[in-house]
Amino acid sequence: MKKKILILLSACMSWGLCMAQQKPNVIIVLTDDMGYSDIGCYGNPLINTPFLDKMAGQGVRATNFVTTSPTCSPSRASLMTGRYCSRTNLNWPIGPGDEKGLKKAEVTIAEMLKPAGYTTACIGKWHMGDHDEYLPNKQGFDLFYGMLYSHDYRYPYVKTDTTIKIFRNTTPEIYKPQDSALTGLYTDESIRFIRKSAAAKKPFMLYLAYNMPHLPVYWSAQKKGLHSAGGALGNVIEDIDNGLARVWKAVEATGQARHTIFIFTSDNGPWINAPARMYEDGFTRPYHVGAAGIFRGCKGLSYEGGHRVPFIVYYQGHTLKNAVIRTPISNIDVLPTIAAWTGAKLPRYTLDGQSVKELLTQEHYNRPHRPIYYYNRVLEGVKDGEWKLRITTDSTGNPLRELFNLTEDPSERMNRYGNAAFIKQQAHLTKLFDAYPDKNGL
Repeated sequence: MKKKILILLSACMSWGLCMAQQKPNVIIVLTDDMGYSDIGCYGNPLINTPFLDKMAGQGVRATNFVTTSPTCSPSRASLMTGRYCSRTNLNWPIGPGDEKGLKKAEVTIAEMLKPAGYTTACIGKWHMGDHDEYLPNKQGFDLFYGMLYSHDYRYPYVKTDTTIKIFRNTTPEIYKPQDSALTGLYTDESIRFIRKSAAAKKPFMLYLAYNMPHLPVYWSAQKKGLHSAGGALGNVIEDIDNGLARVWKAVEATGQARHTIFIFTSDNGPWINAPARMYEDGFTRPYHVGAAGIFRGCKGLSYEGGHRVPFIVYYQGHTLKNAVIRTPISNIDVLPTIAAWTGAKLPRYTLDGQSVKELLTQEHYNRPHRPIYYYNRVLEGVKDGEWKLRITTDSTGNPLRELFNLTEDPSERMNRYGNAAFIKQQAHLTKLFDAYPDKNGL
């Protein structure tokens, strides 16, 4: 009897040790041009997002998460590398054939995780270079399934002779894909990847970058079965939410939910200032664009509306439950946080982000975050705690300096720059601005 008990205890200990050593899977979901208030748990009264709302309720919802750039390519480069875009060679969105791309020397999250035994996939929109050395398969991803740009790189939105294609690795698989098919194609491919990884008994990293709700959304919103109270915008966002529910169901069905990190966010704020060319199809309307809630600005501007986006994290048994995090954090923090959770070795060069694992897992954690810089083609701002300094030019090209207290004035309505009562904060932020970590990016 004692021998049986000892065998049972030994088996339980071995099982427990195996579970403790299980490397967590990583799912990073990135939407395109989604505004801060475009989903239910961030205050949208019309768009129904039950899956994302549930994940936020089970995990963490951040209300002060910003991208370090308010446009696509640089924001994605920072997310993937944990570094400011000025280091990565991508400080502005690039088009087909552009000589720029994510430098080979940069270490992506995928490249960081592969030596730890991970299978990696990039499914969806890439937009970090289309030359051979910049492609996803050269940046640590075992599988690439998606397109190299936004779905608007076609007539009449963009004057180009490039044909939009869905690639499987480096081979075109679908030419001129229908907008209405994109979310479903990416979702289905993600589910296949999850099942295959589970069968191989290897941890996986999935970077799922949906095209929506980047304009145009009209054609995608016509997908059968979409009838959101939020109109065309609501249709494409609810389609994403439904797709993610299916992805997570596959995670659960393969027995991996307990050890899978789920992260949801956007590359930048809503494209409220979209140029006239985006409306030349005769169908796209200004109300197809999302909203930044109470925040001023939008995509392409270094006010909060261009940078502050949803950020939801769930990791069963690790993240806080139904928690709202108001501490400033940013997209460059994702890589070091994943490293902390997975035990992967950090790249051997300067990282600008920091791990926020403790912030997401410990109640009453109050250690201050390092300053966060706002880079919009050039350096335009810095935030430290509740204060933000913005240095740029106005619409006429004249110098513009603004100082905001984002706790008292999150909408950035009252400029405190030059006010004697706030000279201490002004001097402190100016010193930080001048000490931007990558001087070569100036």
